[in-house]
Amino acid sequence: MSNFVLSCCSTADLAKEHFEKRDVKYLCFHYQLDGVEYRDDLGESMPFDEFYKRMSEGAETSTAQINISEYLEYFESVLKEGKDVLHICLSSGISGSYNSAVNAALIAAERYPERKVYVVDSLAASSGFGLLIDRLADLRDEGKSIDELFREVFRC
Repeated sequence: MSNFVLSCCSTADLAKEHFEKRDVKYLCFHYQLDGVEYRDDLGESMPFDEFYKRMSEGAETSTAQINISEYLEYFESVLKEGKDVLHICLSSGISGSYNSAVNAALIAAERYPERKVYVVDSLAASSGFGLLIDRLADLRDEGKSIDELFREVFRC
């Protein structure tokens, strides 16, 4: 068992069951339908068929990224357990979530200087993002360290 957590955003286009099977933690983006906010919790609070039906019926939609305080709360929950974090974000080219994660990681690093919090811009979205997560989970499962995974992400 590794001494770090591999995580990403819910935007990696993988099913909840897949995340659980691969032991990858995820943080949920947010969306609104007709002014009501929901967490992108992979179909838990709103089944996908209902979501798409409402969209096809003309519901007003918008999305929102994970904010700094959400990232900080998540990072600290892992660090308090004595584990490090490697978090992969949705591409900074389409979301500001990466910047929020980096700022939260800087705060967490000040509070937990003995721990590591690596935040990586995936430069990817959807299925490509999911493939990157699976590759990193494979390497972790082979026994690679957080530092080795961090370096590997830049070789992909």
